[in-house]
Amino acid sequence: MRADTWVGKTIVVTGGSSGIGASLLDLLSQIPCKIINLSRTEPELIQKISKGKEKRAASLSHISVDLSSEKEINKAVAKLAKLTDGIDVLFNNAGVTAHSRFDQTQIEAFRKAFDINFFGPVFLTMRLLPYLKKNKGAVMVTSTVSGLYGIPARSAYSSSKSALHAVMESARIELSEEGLRFIIFCPPYTKTNLRANGIDGDGKKLGESHYSGKSKSPIEVAKKMIEAIEDPNARLVVMDKSGWFLKWMRNISPSFLEKVLYKKLYKDFH
Repeated sequence: MRADTWVGKTIVVTGGSSGIGASLLDLLSQIPCKIINLSRTEPELIQKISKGKEKRAASLSHISVDLSSEKEINKAVAKLAKLTDGIDVLFNNAGVTAHSRFDQTQIEAFRKAFDINFFGPVFLTMRLLPYLKKNKGAVMVTSTVSGLYGIPARSAYSSSKSALHAVMESARIELSEEGLRFIIFCPPYTKTNLRANGIDGDGKKLGESHYSGKSKSPIEVAKKMIEAIEDPNARLVVMDKSGWFLKWMRNISPSFLEKVLYKKLYKDFH
């Protein structure tokens, strides 16, 4: 992390109340900059600062918003306009997972996944484009390796994230001449409450326990995300072998990839 890169910058983070978003706030708030968090719940760090229980070098603000609602996003942007007229970095971090077999998934689960993972970040980015253009800013979306290929028992999740990838790639090409950057970040399994707060095939709360295998900590992921913003050539960023495997095998040998996914995730869809 190069602190000088962030000094004096205006940063917007979504989903900073927990997990990776909270770690982004923790790391970046140690630098003299302006941070605006957008989430339903006010992050614990901002609560502590407002009560004088903690001090940070950054100026932190919180705007309460349901990022699946266009109406609420419009209200949040109106509030944000009173705090800044330019944005250097937008971390579109908020998201939801969805677990169920395709033949046991109701269309409502797809709608919920797309509202939060696709329409929310796309609409927010569209509304913040004037602020990003002013500062020639960067947009990063927190995706998943599941967005690199259709993963068994993750059809709603994978499709909502891969659709987001396509929008970011189009925007990257179209707006490059205006100095904007668009980065897709695909972390591996991370120790967050993503599964507990995800949705099942009926669109209801999933309530699953955390993945028991090898996984990254939110702070590890946040550090890598910050490094990716600092890299002017970053586009599609993965962190481990699983990400690289999906990224390359989908083009080299999709049939082999599907056999591996079938074997590895068989219990997930049976």
